[in-house]
Amino acid sequence: MSWRNKYRELAKEAISKPPQYGVDVDITQFTPKEVDKNLDLHSVADILENVGVSVDSTNRAGEYYQLESIVLERLSKVPGLEIMSLEEAIDTYGKDLEPYFWNAVKVDTDKFTALAELAGKGGYFVRAKKGHRIQVPVQACLLMQLNQSLQAPHNIIIAEEGSEVSVVTGCTVMRETTGLHAGITEIYVKKGARVSFVMIHRWSEAMHIRPRTGVIVEEGGEYISNYIAFTKLKTFQSMPRVILHENARAYLASTIVLEGQAKSDSGYTLELAGNNASGQIISRAITKDFSELTTRAKITGLALGVRGHIDCQGLLLSDKSRILTIPILDALHDNVTLTHEAAVGKLAEDKILWLMARGFSRENAESILVRGFLRVDLPSLPPAVTSMIDNTMRLIAKSIL
Repeated sequence: MSWRNKYRELAKEAISKPPQYGVDVDITQFTPKEVDKNLDLHSVADILENVGVSVDSTNRAGEYYQLESIVLERLSKVPGLEIMSLEEAIDTYGKDLEPYFWNAVKVDTDKFTALAELAGKGGYFVRAKKGHRIQVPVQACLLMQLNQSLQAPHNIIIAEEGSEVSVVTGCTVMRETTGLHAGITEIYVKKGARVSFVMIHRWSEAMHIRPRTGVIVEEGGEYISNYIAFTKLKTFQSMPRVILHENARAYLASTIVLEGQAKSDSGYTLELAGNNASGQIISRAITKDFSELTTRAKITGLALGVRGHIDCQGLLLSDKSRILTIPILDALHDNVTLTHEAAVGKLAEDKILWLMARGFSRENAESILVRGFLRVDLPSLPPAVTSMIDNTMRLIAKSIL
């Protein structure tokens, strides 16, 4: 029996299993689509820039592009960095890949993980080799353009002992379309290694988005994540799970801006499993029109001396929209420090008037306040990644007002 057969059998058993949170979706109406490999990326440069992707590949350690189910390009530009498609990684490493395959994310989590195993194609495999500190980011892009399409890539990132790598993934559609994006991402941060992972999503109003992410951080490792979505999508649901071992650290941020009639249910689960592990979950949520957003955050303290903090903030730009915040702290040891704060409100009129009195138009005053609300400071990101995030935040503030 092939080493993959057991995962396929588990997936078959879970193919009808509904998700734990959020709106369910009929997955039978979506199928993988193949397209022409000869897409000129420069012809869609303006679309890619909206999700932080630049076709000018300078200041990048490597690249991965996928359109629907077809891998367009994968390239490493620096020593100590390996980039290939998942299929190439399986061909290259075979059963040696199994410790990193459906381990951080379980294949039978729900119908979307099962679908990725049974019908998904592509996905990037990124490995930073032991001791290599890569200071410029890897750029990945996942594009969709066809109606009733399924895109379910399985991505794997490995940072070996003492290494460092940053991956920035932009996901979007090339035109208004109906589809299902169910990307799986497994991230393994080895002893003393560091990974920063930024995902930027922008979709059309008929899209269903179901990413599934799992992260395992070993002793002394560090994981920094920033998920950004600004869109009119139909439904979105995601709940990444991050496990920290002894002295490991995590900073988990999300910024979600919804318009139209979008419905979203998302958050993070952080498990402090090793002594002196520490982490933060920071969320910023904005809704307008008739959109509805539930943001969840759960930290579980499982070991001695762990520290965790949740910061959930919501901003309503419409009387018809809704934000629900659900922070959960679960201490399973008596020597832990877990805290949280949460708030939902509107733009303060007195602050708008204060800025207008100093010469700003009302539109500019609101934009300044929104940018300030969206600002999240994450530690030690590479300058290229910080610049990309700042540009995205400016675009968000401009687009929603």
